[in-house]
Amino acid sequence: MIAAIVVVAALLLVPGVGAALAVAPPGAVAIETRIALAFGLGYALVAGAAILLALAHVFARPSFVAALVVATAVVWFLAVKRASLRAHWAALVTQAREAPFPLAAGLALVLAVALLWPFQPEGRVLSIRPAWRYWADGLELGAAGHVPSQSGQWGYEIPTTVSKVVLNAFEGGISMLLGPHPLAPMHAILVVATVGFVAALLALGRELGLGNFAPLLPALTVLVPKSWPLSHEIPNHHGWYSAEGLGRMVAFSALLLGIYAVGTRTRGPVLLTGVLLAIAGLTHGVPTLVAGVLLALYALGVVLLDRKLFRPVLVGGAALVALTGVLYVGVLGLSGGDLGFQGATGGSAFSRFPANVDPTRSFTNGKILPRKNKEGHFLISPREIARRLVTQVFNPPRSARAGLVIVLLLGAASALLALRARQFLPVVLMAWGLTAAVVAIGLFFSYRSETRVPGDFGVRRLYPYAALLPALLVPAFLEAISRFFVTRKRIAAAVIALAVAALAVAAAVERIPHRPLPHARAGRHVIERVAETVPCNTRMLVNWRTAGTWEAATGRRALTEGMAPWLRPAILQHVLPVLIGANEFFDDPQANRDYLVRERVQYLVVVEPGVWIGTHSGRVPTARDADAVATLPEVHSLVRDRWVSIFAVGSNKAGPDEALPSHCF
Repeated sequence: MIAAIVVVAALLLVPGVGAALAVAPPGAVAIETRIALAFGLGYALVAGAAILLALAHVFARPSFVAALVVATAVVWFLAVKRASLRAHWAALVTQAREAPFPLAAGLALVLAVALLWPFQPEGRVLSIRPAWRYWADGLELGAAGHVPSQSGQWGYEIPTTVSKVVLNAFEGGISMLLGPHPLAPMHAILVVATVGFVAALLALGRELGLGNFAPLLPALTVLVPKSWPLSHEIPNHHGWYSAEGLGRMVAFSALLLGIYAVGTRTRGPVLLTGVLLAIAGLTHGVPTLVAGVLLALYALGVVLLDRKLFRPVLVGGAALVALTGVLYVGVLGLSGGDLGFQGATGGSAFSRFPANVDPTRSFTNGKILPRKNKEGHFLISPREIARRLVTQVFNPPRSARAGLVIVLLLGAASALLALRARQFLPVVLMAWGLTAAVVAIGLFFSYRSETRVPGDFGVRRLYPYAALLPALLVPAFLEAISRFFVTRKRIAAAVIALAVAALAVAAAVERIPHRPLPHARAGRHVIERVAETVPCNTRMLVNWRTAGTWEAATGRRALTEGMAPWLRPAILQHVLPVLIGANEFFDDPQANRDYLVRERVQYLVVVEPGVWIGTHSGRVPTARDADAVATLPEVHSLVRDRWVSIFAVGSNKAGPDEALPSHCF
């Protein structure tokens, strides 16, 4: 585990540090910003090399390693060309002396996260579903040496989804270096991504002038103690590997680079920001959208403070948007896959289904469910959208009214900041503008959609980022109040910095679980037994839907395993009968024996209740599943133990002395 963390960290930071030094002259950005950019730019170089090789159809371990060596040499050459290493070091020392207490507090927090996060149990990822699909997609890309046109999912070949193609290429490259088995590499990426995201939020606080209270921004976003009445969604997501966690690290690094570009108004940083945003968008679109909105709001705040900047900021912003769009669309076009967003165009995209059926709800639950009636023109009423915002941000208050009172207090504090501390106007605009944007997007999708997905997109996917409302405003308000005291007594700055650092580090410590994970151990046991028993390239049916667990962990594919086709109606039309038929089979094997013939099932894997295998919804296994399957005359038992039963259908059976590969890739 530690070795994997060291490899991934070195892979990003060795070129990333060089890129962070090359991107700006000595002393031009805060030390915290340099650190954060090392993570984001390092990922951009590694993932960028991987996707370029994949698009050229020459993606393999030797070419990948060679590309990384060349990229690292180039950025370090540019860093030294910009200024000598001695000049960079002298500037860093000067900056540290100018603001020792905020720097020490922030670095203490980043170091604490870097030391603590490796102790997150790597098995926690077995409790969720999406991460496994992403790793499986990365394995497929790495094995093919390019972006494959088809992917084996749901028992047949479907067009490859490329909305996260840069992430897939990055994971494919990691698998070439660390092997296909996912737990250690996924855990390593989690650790590095979390440290990088915390560093980016800390740097954002410093760039926004939050001073001694800058560490509160990452603390109130990523490290919220479980007892605090604030949103826990982002903190919970950073307890296991996720594509969005990595996307946050890259997107907020792009936000920092964009803030630097607004300040310098030079062409180079603008172009680099566009490149980094495109890479972030092809890693995960949601945090990239959030970072883009925050950057636009920051630019607006800067222009309101100095109207002379309107034209250069507008021109730079237009160039940034154009470059990001061209790169994003260009990579998607060259990859040749399917974006997978067809269903986002509205309810008409699902016209092939009965008018009274919501295929997206049906897929989630594994059974046919009706469409919910709209409340007026909205699938989710505006009142409910507002209520969910309040309960999301304050998780939850004792009542919606209490949450509203807190929002009003934040509004009053914001007005005071805007009027009495004008330098915090960009912070106020970013906090409230992002909140307004996520509500507007939530209303838009609720108004446009007839089905649960994408009708709940804003509420489900964007509301977690409303946690930035208090995370931005609280430290800004505290910094504004403290400046009166700090300017008079240097000792006060040290005390405040120490207190903030202690609070943030304590929050990080509280986020590490201190309990065993028996469900994860059971899941790993089940995966090992399947790898020992089921041959490669067979049709395997499991009694719990997964996204990519079996392919990622063993190289074998389950019949009901694949991406969630909520926004791909044509694929959803094929998937629903497969999924619902499988659930009906396990509910009553005798009455649904024809399903095994129809779907050409060769092996049955029956998992007992209480096992984590990358699942969290749909039909849940029951204690009677294995016994019910065992009564079928056409199946014979290969494995029966506490956590899993494996059956062969018909004459299919692994030879008694046959050694099967632990991973089929």
